[in-house]
Amino acid sequence: MHRFNVFPVDVWVRRVMNELYIKNEDETKVKRQEIENFANKTYGDLAGMAQQYLFYWKRETA
Repeated sequence: MHRFNVFPVDVWVRRVMNELYIKNEDETKVKRQEIENFANKTYGDLAGMAQQYLFYWKRETA
């Protein structure tokens, strides 16, 4: 679909983003908007590509 800037957030993405970057003791309290803002700031137009790698890494190492 060529939308590399879209950063979908599900439970696995929330876990990996919290584990690597946000570091909130209770990952369920991390807001989707906080994750999206961080991803867009950090990864820019390739946030969606980064999301795919992070999702895969977390699923394979969980």
